[in-house]
Amino acid sequence: MKKLLLITSLVFAMNAQAQETTTERQNDIMISPIELIASPALNISYERLLNKDSGIGINVVVLLDNTNEGDGLQSQISPYYRMYFGKKYSAGFFVEGFIPITMSNDYVYTPYVGPGYYQSSYFYEKNTTIGAGIGFGGKWVARRNIVFEASIGIARRFGMSNDYDDTPITGKGMLGIGYRF
Repeated sequence: MKKLLLITSLVFAMNAQAQETTTERQNDIMISPIELIASPALNISYERLLNKDSGIGINVVVLLDNTNEGDGLQSQISPYYRMYFGKKYSAGFFVEGFIPITMSNDYVYTPYVGPGYYQSSYFYEKNTTIGAGIGFGGKWVARRNIVFEASIGIARRFGMSNDYDDTPITGKGMLGIGYRF
């Protein structure tokens, strides 16, 4: 009787330990071909899925056309946190909060006005800002772990270095395809 009780206890203990192991894949990598063709800019994203309802990740946008010296965004790195509201594992409608870190070359125009003369100068100034934003979108997982995403977000930039910066608003978006591994 003691042996039967011991064996039964061991079976229950091993069974309890074996439960709650997930077979879901936990990583998504995504690229947006629209910006690559139209801009040209590289827009890639990596996300680590925490559970069926949330994930953290990073989105990187880099301008590949360096023919112009400045006037605008050169690159943006945006870490984010997402909450999913779909029935599938980390898929469906989501909302996100993100922190954009933007690096830009801003055009600075300086007029000099004095009695009898007018002179001006301009130059490009490298500027790095940080901000806070919110976004929403949808993610769909197809066969063979192919992932599709459509998302958009808007953010306010802080730490503007001068009054000549174009706008304190930035954003991020993804109309992409990727892989879940």
